Amino acid sequence: MEKLFVFQGGGPTAVINATLSGVLDAAHPCFSNVFGLRHSLEHVATTPPINLTDLTAPSAADDRARLARTPGALLGSSRTKVTEAHLSAVLDVMQAEGARHILGIGGNGTMHALNQLAEFAASRSVDLNIVGAPKTVDNDLPGAAFAPGYGSAARFVALATRDFDFDFRAMQTFDDVTILETMGRDTGWLAAASVLLKEADADAPHIVLIPERPVDEAALLKRVSELHRDLGRVFIVTNEVLTAPDGTVLGQNVQDGPTDSLGRTMYSLSTGTGNYLAQLIWKQLGLQARCLRPGSLGRALTSCVSEVDFELALRAGRATTDLFDRPEDGAKMLTIAQDLHLGWQPTKEGIGRTPLPKAFFDQDDEFAIGLNFATMARSIIGEVSPLFHGIRTDS
Repeated sequence: MEKLFVFQGGGPTAVINATLSGVLDAAHPCFSNVFGLRHSLEHVATTPPINLTDLTAPSAADDRARLARTPGALLGSSRTKVTEAHLSAVLDVMQAEGARHILGIGGNGTMHALNQLAEFAASRSVDLNIVGAPKTVDNDLPGAAFAPGYGSAARFVALATRDFDFDFRAMQTFDDVTILETMGRDTGWLAAASVLLKEADADAPHIVLIPERPVDEAALLKRVSELHRDLGRVFIVTNEVLTAPDGTVLGQNVQDGPTDSLGRTMYSLSTGTGNYLAQLIWKQLGLQARCLRPGSLGRALTSCVSEVDFELALRAGRATTDLFDRPEDGAKMLTIAQDLHLGWQPTKEGIGRTPLPKAFFDQDDEFAIGLNFATMARSIIGEVSPLFHGIRTDS
């Protein structure tokens, strides 16, 4: 019987363990043993893999069900840049176990690592069967219209925007501007999700800022002033990184922060775009601005899991065993269409990022997301109970 190695890469999501649970569901009787690599490929040479075989047994169904509902990443994760030493260690560990199948659950970096592993193994004349399962809250993975993890993170953003706006309305004689900063770094999929529960023009968000649309500070301040005059409050949702008209990072001069192993500034650990905008609005307009910066909390809450996203993650994990049986050479990754149909593509096609398409921009408002985005994406966050609007006076 064949043996399987599996690892989880990149930032955890609320449902990444659901994908792992799905893999373990389908592993029996396809694989005699399943091993988990700790912290992706980073510590393969120094940390023995975990034997997950017991979790594949029919008698372990309850444990797998609990695992599927557990946040974080059971195997640990990593953002370390993969080196030849890491790849060599993976081959050594797998060959020691007589294994040729390996599965990575992750996003852009994980798919890149799997492609590197495929090329490295081929250069050493080692026959590996490599499969990638998509995961990312950013929803920027080529080949995944809705990546597992996005639906739950998007649900958090949509609920945070809608629900805090009720708090904001109650305090609008004290607070002038609320700024909610979302994760997302290079793409605006999560910030755009803030519109998914918006019902009326006066509802939050009033302004959505994404990196795909450069932000002119003067135009933004003018819009904030106008909205505050008309509504008495302004709710802004911003991506954690924005682009200025000259192509630089907005507010970069005050956003010094540490860098990761890839040399990228970690803006989420710096002053932050939301705080920069709050200070800009206060200094230029004299409006009191409050910045909400939930950061990684938005990807971790089990109370905000989208059931649609959860089922997709579980189904994706179960489907990976079918990819191991495909005859095509090279690393393969699971794909997910907009209708949630599962397919596959070469892993190398999953390298890179998919920005929020311009088709989802509001063409008449540089600070808004088009209604067609909500039409397309609303279902991925699952069912949400409506709130009471019986005495609304501002719409």
